[in-house]
Amino acid sequence: MTTNDRKTRPAPGDVKGVVIDIDGTLSDSTRRIGLDAIDALREVNDSGVVVMLASGNVLPIVYSLAVYAGFDGPMIAENGGIVCHRQKVWALADPGEPLRAYEHLSRHMKVERLFTDRWRETEVGVKQEVSLEQVRRLLEGFEVDVQSTGWAIHIMQRGMDKYVGVRKGCDIVGLSVGEVAAIGDSENDERMLTSCGWGVAVGNSPVGTRGAASYATKRESGEGVVDALEWLGLR
Repeated sequence: MTTNDRKTRPAPGDVKGVVIDIDGTLSDSTRRIGLDAIDALREVNDSGVVVMLASGNVLPIVYSLAVYAGFDGPMIAENGGIVCHRQKVWALADPGEPLRAYEHLSRHMKVERLFTDRWRETEVGVKQEVSLEQVRRLLEGFEVDVQSTGWAIHIMQRGMDKYVGVRKGCDIVGLSVGEVAAIGDSENDERMLTSCGWGVAVGNSPVGTRGAASYATKRESGEGVVDALEWLGLR
């Protein structure tokens, strides 16, 4: 495991909230959820620490996982574009420019939207069967950000990312982002990892994501989440 010199390990009681990515972090490469991680996070939630999920996926999936896992905190979907808490929903992004960008993209290369885009409200997700760099080149001039989650390519309103949703979630429950630790595994988690009080990258993260974190675990996915909670003093 490595430690980033920018941030040190929190003292007991410092972490008041934790925000966790789902795909590749709570789940493995086959998208199976790590049940030990769910058990550990449920204990954290029940101790009074706010547990938030933050995903590039759509709200129905994030909502279902949070409810059945027993997490009480805000839910962040669509890379920060949607935030939900206690069945109230905030849309933080406008889908207009991402949709215009996608229409342009689809005229110049063969792309296919994700199955879950029938529920997507603020961005466009396309199957990761095309070159990320080619997509970015074709969409130069549009006011969008294009990111890969490792599972899909997301076309988002410029300036949107999970950290925007985390800030809103913190506002809702009265936390400072400096009191929140973030756990993730990919490019679309990096600003969340660098901007929250602490950031932990699980072991399957690429080099860039590990470099953005305060700490990186050796174990991967759900097992890495358990290690992250231990490092954060939450277990």
